[in-house]
Amino acid sequence: MPQVEVFHYRSFGDAQSIALAVRERRTVVLRFDQLEPIEAQRVVDVVSGAVHALEGQSERMGETTFLFTPAGVMLSSA
Repeated sequence: MPQVEVFHYRSFGDAQSIALAVRERRTVVLRFDQLEPIEAQRVVDVVSGAVHALEGQSERMGETTFLFTPAGVMLSSA
């Protein structure tokens, strides 16, 4: 059954957990409410690279919210 996980990013170690969740075919919503912009960009770069290597996709949903999907999940905007 498809799953969606919401991560509230707290430390750089969370980046690995997010990549693993996508590798396990879970969709991840990632929130950066408490991070400085430069650190948030660094995390997005790392997670986006990992997700891309897994043939997944990423989408910015808001100023501090991103969506990462595994391969086979189609993203569309309305």
